[in-house]
Amino acid sequence: MTTWHTYVQTGAPVPEWPYPIRYNKVNEVSTDVLILGGGIAGCHAAINALREGAKVVVLDKGNTKRSGQGGAGVDHWLGACTNPCSKVSPEEAADRFVHDTGGYTNGISRYITAKEGWDALLDCERMGVQIRDVNDEFKGADFRDDATKLLFAYDYVNRIHVRVWGHNMKPCLHKEMKRLGVSIYDRVMVTGLLSEGGVQGARIVGATGINVRTGEFYVFSAKATVVATNSPSRNWNFSLEQTGGGGELYEINNSGDGHAAAW
Repeated sequence: MTTWHTYVQTGAPVPEWPYPIRYNKVNEVSTDVLILGGGIAGCHAAINALREGAKVVVLDKGNTKRSGQGGAGVDHWLGACTNPCSKVSPEEAADRFVHDTGGYTNGISRYITAKEGWDALLDCERMGVQIRDVNDEFKGADFRDDATKLLFAYDYVNRIHVRVWGHNMKPCLHKEMKRLGVSIYDRVMVTGLLSEGGVQGARIVGATGINVRTGEFYVFSAKATVVATNSPSRNWNFSLEQTGGGGELYEINNSGDGHAAAW
């Protein structure tokens, strides 16, 4: 017996749902900044917003401590163009991304990533993520800078992609959010964005969501709403019966709900 489907076909008793069912319960939550998606991007957004003095809520349909594309760990950090070994400027990197995609990319976000990625990685280092070869495990390697002990991936010449020991990336971000006082709503999936006065195209004033275990409904009101969910592809799937991280056809747990809500 290898799958749940096979087990059910045997006629064996099906275990009862282990969580309370509360379909009739509605929770109302008010905040300054609402962040949809508790992956690496969502966690960084939450931490930085709270450091600026905002009241912050993060919701994720999984467990924020290990959810998202970085849940299984991170082994490299792309486009950190302001690291001390980089030979490429953020402007050059953004221009190249736009050129290589024929213009089918967001040049502004590419530039922000290239300009601020190294600072974000240093922030992770302060939280406990190892980003340097402190034990000299790779001393002498052509992808290592001996002065900074940084390791680089893909392009050993221009050195903008940093190799990291990121197995604990999400736990470190989660711990920092908890320390700062971010309100985290795990197992809550966004079902839609709320527009002012219910008018399509009007200013977004929050979102709705549902707890994927209890069925409770949530209404979040916010001064600013950040969609930080992943696209409906390339997200790790921890189901033993499915393939993880392969592409759209395999990511049944990642429905692109944030994109759908924004659309």
